[in-house]
Amino acid sequence: MAPTHLRHAMLACGVSLGVLAAAPAHADSTADAASASASDADAGRTIVVNGEKGETVASGATGLALSLMDTPQSVSVVDRKFLDDFALDETNQLLRYVTGVNVDQVETERTYYNARGFDIVDAMIDGISLPNIWGPTIGAQDSVMWDNVEVVRGANALLTGAGNPSGTINYHRRHPTGQRHMSAELSYGSWNKKRAEVDLDLPLTADGKWAVRVTGAAQDGDSYLRSYHHSRTAISGVLDGEITPNLHLSAGYMRQDGKSTGVMWGALPLQDSKGNQLEFDRSASTTMDWTYWNTHDQTAYGQLTWDFAPGWSVRAHVTRKYHNEDSRLFYVYGTPKHDSQTGAWGGLFGNPGAYAPVAKGWIYDGTVQGSYRLFGRDQQLTLGVQRTVGTYEYYGRAVPDSDPAWGQIRGLPGSWTGQEVALPAYGASVQQEHTEDRQWRLRGASDVSLTQKLSVLLGASYLVEKTRGISFGASTDKNEKALSPFVGVTYKALPGVNLYASYSSIFAPQANLDIDRRPLGAAKGKSYEAGLKAQTPGGGLFGSVAWFRAEQSNLADAGAYDTATGQTLYNGIRAVSRGVEAEVGGKLTSTLTIQAGATTLKMDDGAGRQVRTYVPRNTANLALRWNPIAPLQLGAAVKWQDTIYSGTVRQGDYATLQLQAGYKLNENVQFNFNVANVTNHKYLTSLYWTQAYYAAPRNVTGSVRVTF
Repeated sequence: MAPTHLRHAMLACGVSLGVLAAAPAHADSTADAASASASDADAGRTIVVNGEKGETVASGATGLALSLMDTPQSVSVVDRKFLDDFALDETNQLLRYVTGVNVDQVETERTYYNARGFDIVDAMIDGISLPNIWGPTIGAQDSVMWDNVEVVRGANALLTGAGNPSGTINYHRRHPTGQRHMSAELSYGSWNKKRAEVDLDLPLTADGKWAVRVTGAAQDGDSYLRSYHHSRTAISGVLDGEITPNLHLSAGYMRQDGKSTGVMWGALPLQDSKGNQLEFDRSASTTMDWTYWNTHDQTAYGQLTWDFAPGWSVRAHVTRKYHNEDSRLFYVYGTPKHDSQTGAWGGLFGNPGAYAPVAKGWIYDGTVQGSYRLFGRDQQLTLGVQRTVGTYEYYGRAVPDSDPAWGQIRGLPGSWTGQEVALPAYGASVQQEHTEDRQWRLRGASDVSLTQKLSVLLGASYLVEKTRGISFGASTDKNEKALSPFVGVTYKALPGVNLYASYSSIFAPQANLDIDRRPLGAAKGKSYEAGLKAQTPGGGLFGSVAWFRAEQSNLADAGAYDTATGQTLYNGIRAVSRGVEAEVGGKLTSTLTIQAGATTLKMDDGAGRQVRTYVPRNTANLALRWNPIAPLQLGAAVKWQDTIYSGTVRQGDYATLQLQAGYKLNENVQFNFNVANVTNHKYLTSLYWTQAYYAAPRNVTGSVRVTF
C-alpha cells in the first residue's frame, strides 16, 4: 500500500517569483528519486538583445554598469519584441530559446530549469536578488509584466551570493517611460485558448517625471491533454517618480492567480514489468476529473534612490512576497504489468493528496554605488547588504487507507477517462510543516581599470543563513555561512574583440534531508569560465564563445524513500560539468535579425560515472526574423537537443520548429500569427523523473494588437 503522507512540491522558487528563501519544497515525494521594442513605450528603456544594441549596459549581471562586452560571464537577453513576435506568453516558453537553458516540464504544473548541467534556482527582479533554493516553478508564470529577461550563466557569487553554477534569471519590469501609450491585444489559438492583454503607460505630470504603467493579461483554455483546463490572470502596476532632482521613487505591485483542473501529479509510467519502454497517445494523462491545483502570488515593492554626490547613489529597497496554493491531487505509481492470457493491464495504484502551502516574507536591500579614482582612472564600486525573513507553512488533508482511491487501477492511462477513481474522503487540514528562515548577505564588487585595455573585476559575497522548523516530525534546523569570492579579467585584444576569464566559489544551500533525516547542508564547489566576445562597429551584431567548468560536492541526489512520511531522502554526490557555449545575436542585415546559440557539455561525478543524464549534453537554438517589406515580418525559431535518458528510459534527439508572420496594417493595428511544433514531432517533455508526459502537437495562435 502506498504511504499516506506523500507530499507535492509546494511552491515556486525565486525563478517562478512566487516565494522567497523561506519556502522549502518537497519536490520529489511524488516521483523517484531582438530589435526595437514592440512599441514606442517599450523603447524608452534601451536594452541589449545578444548585443543587438551595443550602446547599452547590463548592470544586472554584476551590479555594475558594465556592457555585455565588459562582463566576464555569458549573458543572454530576450526583449519584449521577441516575446510578442513569437507569442511567448509564459516564462517556460521564453526560456526555451535562451542559449544553454533547458526547461524540464515534469508535470502540468511543475517545471525545473537548468543550465550547464545544474538547476537554476536563483532569480532577480530589476537587479534585486530573490534568494531561494527550493523547488520547481509551480503553475504557468505569465510574461506580460516583463520588459525583458536577462540570463547570466555560470556561478552566482556577485548576483545572489549563493546558488548553483548554472545561472541567474533577471526579470525586468515594464516601467513607465514618461510618454503616453496604450495598447490592447486579443488572441485565439488551438484548444480554445483565449487571451487578452492590456498595456497602459500614462504620465501623471506634464513633464513625465511622475508616471504609472499598468500591464495585465487574462487567459483561458483547454489542452491536448485529456481533461486539462487552465485559466489565469496577471496584473502589474509600477509607479516611478522624481521627488527631487536627486531623489527618485519606484513602487509597484504584481499579482497572478492560476486555476488548473484535470492536473497531473506525477506523470505517465514509462516502463512495464519487463523493462519495455511504454508508448502512449499525446493526450494520455493520469489525472482524475476531480483534481485541481490553484496558485496565488503577490509581490509588492518600494524603492528610493538618492544621488547624494556626483557619481554616487544609494538605493533602499523593500519587497513583500506572498504565495499560497490549494490543490486536490491524484498520483499514480507502480509498474504496469501485462497479463498475456487475458490481455489486461494491471500493476498501477492510486495515491490521493490535498495540500495548501503558504509562504510569506520580506526582502530588505540596500546598495551604495559610485566611482572613484585609482591609477589615474575612474573605477566603479558597489557595496550592498540584504536581509530576508520568511515563513513557510504546509497543510495537508489525509485520506484513510481504506479509501478505494488507494487501490489498484485497471488498464493503462491512455485508456482512462478520468472517472476510474471517485473523489476520496479527505480528512481535516493538518499542519505538517512550519519553517522560518533568516538570511543576511553582504556583497561588494569593484571594476578596476588597470590600463586602457585591461580591467579586473573583484568581488565577494558573504552569506549567513539560519533556519528553524519541523517537517513531518524531522528538524529542519540549520546554521550556515560562507564567503564566496569572485574575480574576473577582461582584456580588449582588438577593437570590438574582448577576451575574458572569471572564477567564483560556489555555495548552494539545500533544503533536502539526508538518509538519516538530517539537513543535508549546502553544496560547495568552484566555477571557472573563459571566453571571447566580439561585436561589429556600432554594436549591431554580437557574438561570444565561452569555455566553462564547474565542480560541486554534496549535491543532493535521491537515495532512499521514507514510506512513513512520503519523503525522498538524499545523498550528497560530486558533480563536475565542463563544456563550451557559443552565441550570436543582432542584425545580419538591415532587414534580417538573428538570435542563435549552441552548448556542448560533459557531466560526471569526477570519476567518469555519468550523472544527471536527463540533462541534454548538446543543445542548439536559432531564431530568425526577416522584414522583406516594411509592414511584413516573417520569423522562424528552432530548438534542438540530443538524446537524454533516465535509467533505461530514453528520449531521442529532436528539434522543434516555430513559424511566425506579422503584418502591420497601419500605425495602430498589427496582426500576428504563429505555428508551433510545425513538424508535429512527438517527444517527452522531460526525464527529470522516471515519469513523464508528451509535449503539445502542432498548434496555432493568432492575435491582433491595437495601439492608441
